[in-house]
Amino acid sequence: MKIPKIIHQIWSGIDGPLPQEFRSLGETWKRDYPDWEYRLWDNKKMVEFVKNEYPEYWFVYQKYPFNVQRWDAIRYLILEKIGGMYVDFDYESLQPMCEILENKTCCFSLEKEVGSNLFKVFNNAMMMSTPNHPFMQKIVKFVFSRTTLIPQYTNKNLTIFNTTGPYALIRLYETLTTEEKEDVYLIPAQFVSPFTGLEAEEVRLGVVNQKLDDCLDNAYAVHYYVSNWVKTNN
Repeated sequence: MKIPKIIHQIWSGIDGPLPQEFRSLGETWKRDYPDWEYRLWDNKKMVEFVKNEYPEYWFVYQKYPFNVQRWDAIRYLILEKIGGMYVDFDYESLQPMCEILENKTCCFSLEKEVGSNLFKVFNNAMMMSTPNHPFMQKIVKFVFSRTTLIPQYTNKNLTIFNTTGPYALIRLYETLTTEEKEDVYLIPAQFVSPFTGLEAEEVRLGVVNQKLDDCLDNAYAVHYYVSNWVKTNN
């Protein structure tokens, strides 16, 4: 496997300890990838990493208006420098996906289509990369450009999505050549994001039916779209 066998997860600790439900989901990755190193990044480790490894980006990192922008941005730095798999705490592993990652160098999770998507929709909740991958370098260069600090959007959500989040990633992906896109694997949603956001909410509320069960037939992992950051002001 080309991608380093390291799993990265982030919980800053600024807003409180890691909730038990997330701790339990985190354990599923340790269970299914026993031969992979597991690294949990708290705020102290993240700050030290940026200052030591990317001092040129410290100004932008600490100037982002929202903490979630820092948590977005740091995951790109980690993958660009160290490589491995980054996964959010609202993701559950169902079975190891090593077979679909074989010979891949950079991966993102496609989201399940809702209606007719005009372009490929993926996010930064689960990503894999080799160190120094060109697309990850392209992402880092953009999210740490000072243009991301210029107020351009009407609310917090749009600011985050367009500066450090999924909208920024999708725009950058669309600038790649056909050849460059072939080096970025967009993992089919049925494997890693079998639910839409609304279906995931039903599951979290305890809804049980055959339709939801069928979504898991080919799944290696499940994204529950908890999005705690939406509820905070920082």
